[in-house]
Amino acid sequence: MASAPPPRIPELLPLTAIRGLAAWWVVLFHMRVLLAPWLPAGAIAFLAHGNLAVDLFFILSGFVMALNYGERVADGGARAYGDFLVRRLARIYPLHLLILAGFAGYALAAAAFGSARLEEQSWGYFGQSALLVQNWGLSGEARWNVPAWSISTEIAAYLLFPLILAALAPRRRPLWLLAAAALALGLCVQPLFRLLGYPYPNAVAQTGLFRCLLQFAIGMALYGLWLRLPRRAWLATALFAAAAASAAGFLLWNLPLVPLAWSALILALARVRRAGPLEAPALVWLGRVSYATYLSHYLLLTLFKFAFVAPGIPVPPALLALFLVATLAVSALLYHGFERPAQRRLVALWEGRSRRRRALAPA
Repeated sequence: MASAPPPRIPELLPLTAIRGLAAWWVVLFHMRVLLAPWLPAGAIAFLAHGNLAVDLFFILSGFVMALNYGERVADGGARAYGDFLVRRLARIYPLHLLILAGFAGYALAAAAFGSARLEEQSWGYFGQSALLVQNWGLSGEARWNVPAWSISTEIAAYLLFPLILAALAPRRRPLWLLAAAALALGLCVQPLFRLLGYPYPNAVAQTGLFRCLLQFAIGMALYGLWLRLPRRAWLATALFAAAAASAAGFLLWNLPLVPLAWSALILALARVRRAGPLEAPALVWLGRVSYATYLSHYLLLTLFKFAFVAPGIPVPPALLALFLVATLAVSALLYHGFERPAQRRLVALWEGRSRRRRALAPA
């Protein structure tokens, strides 16, 4: 039935763990200016690439959506598609709205104490953010909870999920065709930035939507490859090597290989027999709370800067460490105390409504 829970697919633990590490790379990317006085230049240069983790999120999201919902949406029609959308909104929207409300509270408090002007906050963009359409070409810059721009583009990908699914048909297309599609889409991402005159991966308000949709589709194609590729040690090794070579090509020569690097890494981790530390419970848990980390850290950093950062004065390492610990603690509290309960509640309401609708339907 369309509203039945999706079939339980064993969690690919290394992919969960890598999502958590990527979320913390984004956190440190936004902190890098504060960390610069205390870390070597090479480390800061690495953190400056933390926004590339968002590309991993997009590809991984396409892979996971195809893995968990592709067959049901392809076979179940409009009702299954509606069920998919409700479940995705139940997963992402409550926490997004809570953090956005936190930003509104901060802006109102700052204005009340004379340290900010509300007109600078763009309440029109706030309304777009509340609807999760802020990165659909409606605004020229990202505001409020800046990382939520990627959640907005993910909503667009969810809406287009059946169309992308029909075009790629990852369960039916031959392996070579899916590989060619993933390769072609991956090689398009950075050239499109150049064509539009934006440096990759910046100008997210102008580029975020196509950046997400292309890489979401890549992830869906990877699902088809995952279904067909053998689970062999040599293949995982080759994929890890391809990921490393592609990353080096981007870092050394700015070759358009970032999506291919992430794609090879995802396939390798999904197909490897043992992923060592990436299957450790602590890292897997870090991945499970990663959405809360990703969505809340910018508000926490905004509050931290307001309280502790003064122009020209380095923030002591102890305070920076305290911020990181607080971010982890808040992530855990939000995940266990709000995100998951809200998701379960909304899904339960949806399933109850679906059962009542079926019971009233004519035989």
